Amino acid sequence: MEYEEQADRMDEDADRLEEHSEQLGERIEDVKEDWERKEQDVSVPGAQPDPDEEEEESLPGVNADEETISEEGGP
Repeated sequence: MEYEEQADRMDEDADRLEEHSEQLGERIEDVKEDWERKEQDVSVPGAQPDPDEEEEESLPGVNADEETISEEGGP
């Protein structure tokens, strides 16, 4: 019986975590849509990208080209 109780609790935990994950995904999507709307609204200060900056910010080691890696002494 003890194993069945543990299995039941684990199933409940998995269900709860799955529900939480779905809710978090929805919140992330809502925030993303809100930000995209704000980027289009010139009345929102700081939401429009700086014209001197690249459209996407790069993170070290992510989508880096070989020249950048060799200059930075990459992996």
